[in-house]
Amino acid sequence: MQKKLIALAVAGLSTAAFAQTNVTIYGVADVSVQGQNVSKGVASTATSAQGSVASVKSNSSLIGFKGTEDLGNGLKGLFQIETNVNLNGNGAGRTSVNNGTTFGSMRDSYIGVSSKYGTGMAGYLSTPYRSTLTSFDVMPGATGDGRIETIFGRTTVGSSSLQAGTTTNQSASIRATAMAYALPTMYGFNGSIAYAPNANNNNSIGADNQNTGAPNSALSLALGWEGYGVAVKGAFQQAKYTSAVDNSSTTGGYQSGYPLQNATNYLIGAQYTGLPGLKAGVVYGRNTLGMNSTATTGAAKGANNSVWAGVSYRFGNNEPRLSYANTSDTTGLAQASTYTGQNGGNQWNLGWGYYLSKRTQVYGIVSQIKNNANANYNYMAPTGVALSGGEKLFTYGMGMRTNF
Repeated sequence: MQKKLIALAVAGLSTAAFAQTNVTIYGVADVSVQGQNVSKGVASTATSAQGSVASVKSNSSLIGFKGTEDLGNGLKGLFQIETNVNLNGNGAGRTSVNNGTTFGSMRDSYIGVSSKYGTGMAGYLSTPYRSTLTSFDVMPGATGDGRIETIFGRTTVGSSSLQAGTTTNQSASIRATAMAYALPTMYGFNGSIAYAPNANNNNSIGADNQNTGAPNSALSLALGWEGYGVAVKGAFQQAKYTSAVDNSSTTGGYQSGYPLQNATNYLIGAQYTGLPGLKAGVVYGRNTLGMNSTATTGAAKGANNSVWAGVSYRFGNNEPRLSYANTSDTTGLAQASTYTGQNGGNQWNLGWGYYLSKRTQVYGIVSQIKNNANANYNYMAPTGVALSGGEKLFTYGMGMRTNF
């Protein structure tokens, strides 16, 4: 009896210490089985369609630890440590690990302090632009092949050192080693700002997919208002490439001949959640690339537009989801012979979720990406196929997702 009392006392003390720091362990396990078909585009450089592949995908599965501690005088310390988890034996995210390793690339991880004046933090963070963009997504957790980031906010640029139709995709949706500050919500208004300094981000900024060439620094901010079931949000971001690669190089590869100086992105959107179970939104974005001058082309600047619309509706255990995204061709680079045109694309997604419980759902998804002649927008890696410009992708499948 005495041993049992001692064991219970120790367990109680451990539980009390754990509760005092308010640490939460959380995560997501999301795996889908999908088929994918790649068909030759009208102007594709591929000699024939690539056919179909089947794959098991881990859709941004993750595990994390977060907590807060009361520091007194209205101050609270906070932290979060989060990483992707591989549930299919493949690396996930920009900085992936070898096959067979459970833990993948780093996700939002930071330490900070909060008070009535706002929250400050530092670490590896989603920029305010990325956080704003993904908040509109109607796909669960903004993950999987239907996620909003696949097309929106991307700019495709080809170069003379790359074969025609082979292009690089620059994404505005990034995480970065940064310092950030979030305003306290007042009268429905909220805002945040983040700065990623040069010393920390040489070759360390990246998106989960399709982002080639790492910027050295970035500034991002967001501002929004929410009330009565309506949310209006805007965001700005500029990423600078102060250590650009050799602009005159013709040796090939992604970096060579890709003289990006900066990428500037804006977005504004509105969302309605006033009816129980409903989430509907529209977003518009403007994307601008500033290119370093070269001996043959001179300075150049290109720009395109992105639009997205999506809706989901939860009734009972069912939740249908529908979204459409379009990114236009990049204009303003026609005078520069090193850059190809016809590099826009669009995507539509149809999904249906069925909730087995509050935390677990099974779902189905059907999605198609249609690339213009010189674009190669793709689904989340790994896709199992390599694309040439102008090809069309179609995917379908089912999955299961649980939150813990």
